[in-house]
Amino acid sequence: MPPSFELPTDSIPLAEHQQRMLGYALETGFFAWAGVRLSRLEHGATEVVLTPRAEMLTPWGTLNGAVINALVELPAYLALATRIPAGLLPVTNDIFLQHLRPLPGAVEYSAIGRVLRMGKSMAWLETEVRVDGKATSLARITKSLVPRELP
Repeated sequence: MPPSFELPTDSIPLAEHQQRMLGYALETGFFAWAGVRLSRLEHGATEVVLTPRAEMLTPWGTLNGAVINALVELPAYLALATRIPAGLLPVTNDIFLQHLRPLPGAVEYSAIGRVLRMGKSMAWLETEVRVDGKATSLARITKSLVPRELP
């Protein structure tokens, strides 16, 4: 089943269950509404980009921090999806998030997710959010890998 979202031209090949995981994340819910786009897909690493919608900004024109709080999950999940075997789904246990500088409003954000380590039942991930090449936020995410088939 080919994905209906657009993969970057130099993307790695994905198994069918991995394509579905990416599709669910990118084509449904908050991330679809937000307009998040996949810009890079490698084995254990991904990059997504987001240009904030007006509804995501504070009254003074900066990005609401809650948007970044949600955004850090996606590239980490997508990076893990490139490595996860069929029959397992990742569930977030813990997130440590640090904002390093103010979050400007009308700019493009880049979020790079990486798998740091993956065991049989746990995975440790990171996401770095950047604007103009400078880190604005960093996240460390721990996920349990639970036995469950995709719907």
